[in-house]
Amino acid sequence: MKNKWRKLISAVAVTAMIGASLAGCGSSGAESAASTAASSAASSAASSAASSAEEETAAPAAASSAASSTESTADAGGKKLAVMMHSVADDFIYCCGKHAEEYAKEQGYDVTFYDAKNDPDTQASQIDDAITSGYDAVVLAPVDADALSDSVMKFNEAGIPVTLLDRGVTEGKFVSLNQADNIDCGYLGAQQIVEQAEKYGIALEDLKVLELQGMLSSGSGRDRAEGFKKGAEELGFNLVSSLPTDWDSEKAYNAALDALQADPDINAIFCASDGVMADSVTQALDQLQLLKSNQEDGHIIIVTVDGTPGVIQYIKDGMIDAACSQPAFDMAEGAVDYLTKALNGEEDIEACVDNSLAPTVITIDNVDDATLWGNNVE
Repeated sequence: MKNKWRKLISAVAVTAMIGASLAGCGSSGAESAASTAASSAASSAASSAASSAEEETAAPAAASSAASSTESTADAGGKKLAVMMHSVADDFIYCCGKHAEEYAKEQGYDVTFYDAKNDPDTQASQIDDAITSGYDAVVLAPVDADALSDSVMKFNEAGIPVTLLDRGVTEGKFVSLNQADNIDCGYLGAQQIVEQAEKYGIALEDLKVLELQGMLSSGSGRDRAEGFKKGAEELGFNLVSSLPTDWDSEKAYNAALDALQADPDINAIFCASDGVMADSVTQALDQLQLLKSNQEDGHIIIVTVDGTPGVIQYIKDGMIDAACSQPAFDMAEGAVDYLTKALNGEEDIEACVDNSLAPTVITIDNVDDATLWGNNVE
């Protein structure tokens, strides 16, 4: 999908979890308590969110060995800020990173955008460059929760405030973690599988569900898998298979093909990311002559996470049934706003604020909602 932001970023040279990701800010006991609290809250939060919901691949940035900055002048007084993304390989993360960049420029930051292309070594090198280049602040979407912890601690040693976007780290301190409530995303996904099955007259005991997971070394991947497993257990449907895809479209395609060929009775699929997996899964179904709209007999229920423009169209077309939309723009703005607070002395640069935001369920009933981020991408 071509859009205004992709055109903007092509002119810029690019070099460039809830409980586990808070571990760097407390003891293992605190981490366990946070995880337990998040898990116990997931059921009630998910039920409330789903109830209200009933009433309510992107081109990468231009490849280059050198990052370039875009300057603006306003409240931030030209302070240097690096937006360091783990990837721009799908619509969700691309739009999230680009919104952080554009919003930071509006606040007066001199912004440099980095794309690590999902390689932890590349991102670690980019972080070293950012530290030696004297950046005042950093928005970081880490490739890997464990591998990038050392780099976050380097920011700590250098006294550079860093906010985390989309994903967390297992060690190191940060101003805030700005992400969707990923456990809730998984739980709501399980709940939507059941609700959509009821809509189509499929009994709970007849559900056979395939889960396509994300990268389990990332906090978001682990948390969504945890939330979905919790939902499956509490709601009582048959989870046939859970397959990791490492946030890779080709792996998602092959996993869907293999699972459906091994068990042709699968009648529902949960995708941990529609930005990565929606096209892959529908292509796999099409290859097996199983792709049918929800107006046809034999339709396979598909529920996803992200809420991209692409999945919104799939929902309109009846090919995908529901999506748990991450608040992409709010996450991006929160990451920048917390940095501004830290630079102004209004927030500790090692506060480790958990700014996890609730997802919104998208179905055919609210797919045209103007507040959905996926309906606000040109």
